[in-house]
Amino acid sequence: MTIQYSNGRTLEAVQLSRTETILRAAIEGADDVMQFSNIHGVWVSEDCEPVQIVFAWQRAGFKKAVSEDDCICSKELAGRLIHLLYSGETPLAPRIDPAPQLRPVQLVP
Repeated sequence: MTIQYSNGRTLEAVQLSRTETILRAAIEGADDVMQFSNIHGVWVSEDCEPVQIVFAWQRAGFKKAVSEDDCICSKELAGRLIHLLYSGETPLAPRIDPAPQLRPVQLVP
């Protein structure tokens, strides 16, 4: 997550714990854990300075939205999956030939 102070100072942090009103974070290079309070929707540092906290999941481009095209498969695959669904069959595993049989070796003196 990113913590930005009103003076423009920005810190990268890792969230350690969070409730609705308290957030504890570890800042790279800092020995102490920082604590922020949420007062009427505004995060405030221990020094009573308002900060903006941007969580990783809020960052633009964090995760691409899934489109309908991402979920389309071939007609053959769809037909096979629907058949398996309605028939209750389990798909067959690819056939693997067993290891060749080894014959005992007789040692001749």
